[in-house]
Amino acid sequence: MVEEILPETSTTYPHPSGGNKRVRRKQTKQIDFLSQPVKSVTATNDMVEMYELPRTRSQPEPPQAVSESIIEYLPTIPTDIVESKAATTKEITVAYNSTMSSPKKTNGRNRADQAQMPERQSYLEIFDRILQTVMQSEKHLFSEVEQQTLETFSKLDHHSRHLYTRIFMRKQAWLRISGLNYGEQVVMEQSCKLLSAQAPGSQPFLITGEKLDSCKDAVSLLLLPELKTMARARGIKQANSKTKEALCVDIIKSTKQRTVTSFFRKNTSDSAQHRQAELIQQILKTTGPLVHLHPETADLFERVHMIFFRSATHLGDNNTMRDAVLANIGQKRFPKYQVVRSSDLFASRDDVVRYKALVEVGYAMEVLLTYSVKEIEQHQQGWNLYLEHRQEWHGLLKSLKQQPAAKDCGTEQMSLDYWRRHFTPGWALARIVERGARFAANLKQFADERDVLESLLSQDSYCLHKRGGWYERLVLLYTTHLKPKQLKSKAADLGQQHLYQARDTCIRALNDVHVNRISLHAISRQLHAIENKLDLSADQQANHSRLCVEWQPVQERVFYGMRINSTMRRGPSMWDGPDGVPCSVEQLALWRYRDLGFTGVHSENAMITTLFGLLFWDIIFYPLPGMLDTEYQSQPLDMNSESFYFSRHTIIEQRLAEISDTNCYEQIIPEIYAREHGSECIGISWDLSCEQLQTVAKVSTHKV
Repeated sequence: MVEEILPETSTTYPHPSGGNKRVRRKQTKQIDFLSQPVKSVTATNDMVEMYELPRTRSQPEPPQAVSESIIEYLPTIPTDIVESKAATTKEITVAYNSTMSSPKKTNGRNRADQAQMPERQSYLEIFDRILQTVMQSEKHLFSEVEQQTLETFSKLDHHSRHLYTRIFMRKQAWLRISGLNYGEQVVMEQSCKLLSAQAPGSQPFLITGEKLDSCKDAVSLLLLPELKTMARARGIKQANSKTKEALCVDIIKSTKQRTVTSFFRKNTSDSAQHRQAELIQQILKTTGPLVHLHPETADLFERVHMIFFRSATHLGDNNTMRDAVLANIGQKRFPKYQVVRSSDLFASRDDVVRYKALVEVGYAMEVLLTYSVKEIEQHQQGWNLYLEHRQEWHGLLKSLKQQPAAKDCGTEQMSLDYWRRHFTPGWALARIVERGARFAANLKQFADERDVLESLLSQDSYCLHKRGGWYERLVLLYTTHLKPKQLKSKAADLGQQHLYQARDTCIRALNDVHVNRISLHAISRQLHAIENKLDLSADQQANHSRLCVEWQPVQERVFYGMRINSTMRRGPSMWDGPDGVPCSVEQLALWRYRDLGFTGVHSENAMITTLFGLLFWDIIFYPLPGMLDTEYQSQPLDMNSESFYFSRHTIIEQRLAEISDTNCYEQIIPEIYAREHGSECIGISWDLSCEQLQTVAKVSTHKV
């Protein structure tokens, strides 16, 4: 039965194609399509046009065919499960006879859906490949119980492993078995039972609804109509007009209040805990069987993925697994390079476990930093996370001071050794401390922020690329936030003292070899302003070889145009173009250059990064140990760090000399562009044509 929208008035008139055409407005009636003629429906705005046609309906597939198709699907399940499926074949046939008009319950529909989505099976293929690769070379990073659990998973049937893989890729939450669309419902129920059973010597993979003990999690499983029904049953007012979030809150609150009749009951438990347990049981009756990833087993597989991809794939919007699946089905293309996987990147199992835990804390702090500064509670929570790890950080600093100085084994090898620290607990801990300084700044605890920054600058083992920013912030603290507000008598001397401390900090930064040129420019300007405030003479001012007060001047061109002012429009400014069509400021500049005889492209930094990627393609994907560990990388692991240059110093300088002396770019750009077009590579924009890139390279070669 379906509800058809009909108009208030009805007009019937002949239609050229035969039959009658009827137009109705704002009325509804129930239509049984099994007893009514089939109609062609055309909807336009508030009008529905229907044409009566001769009834032509194909007969449904016989029930026996459905039973055979189910039996054909069952060999992927163990024998004991197959026998239980065969016993339910008759019940499935009866269900089919009673729901002939529901094609989504047939096995043929499910099989067709799976044929249209090959990535469903690709998830399991990638999952198995990850497990096999890690267990071959890095098996020592897991305990005996964990190894047994992974081995048990490998021996499961195909459907059970596929089901767990899809559940694992979703968010860790309670799921209705009836809502899982990864195969036949009966097969999924048996697979869930198999995955929730504990094998000898290993942990179960799923937990069932009997383990659900949180009212918040339970209520969130209900759909809006189910929430309204339960709210009305519990006496909540205006249930039909409330949102899902409001209904969840009201239902949970109702478990904390005793009913009037409970005061007259004897020998019955009516505590809040008992009422919450009753609520959970009511929800389970509505939702049916539930499953959830076993926390310990899920943590184990998260570590397996982290070890394989060298990143925490379970945090944030990391789409590494998704990219691997797309590459497996041909929807995404990665460059071809030699995979040189290292087996000793992580020192031990304890280091992996601790590193993962600290990375998760750092991610939680990063999420809290996204809140507005006015939301003090979230920033205080982030500061508390830092305080929980402060003692561990101070202990690490003491151990670093006691370690012997590293031997000089060459710049490239030292860069590789430094890069490996990215995967140590110390690196993840340093990131937590750095975020702690940002929380202190947001909470206006400037003295605490100064102490945190000084502790970070006291070591030279982690996050060296951030040292320039730490110096800049420390100078700002001394000159602005820690300076006395009223400079009188002794306070004036204290203000001078803070300025001298800021000056000393600037000189420390100039002497720090790890501070990059961008930060040196900002610090040089800070030092110049501080010395002017102190009225230091030219002889007293700092004179350092790394001082960089001003950049080299560049040629400037000024173009004028007519801006279009509109109070109704928001967004980037619009300008009156030469052809009378509104355009952006970048398009206007291109028009002006065209009038001067130039040809231009608006590409932000894409032109520069694309030229770099093409000219240094073989160097970017040079097979250094531990940099290209999987075939699903668009860049080496150290691409965004300072170790990228130092570990490839020789071949980079050689390529620069070749470009300058031999104009080899004329051969490299078209060759790489044609061979790798469409491949995923950092910085590459394939929207730029090869001719445009060659032209820009030709006119800028003398500046390389």
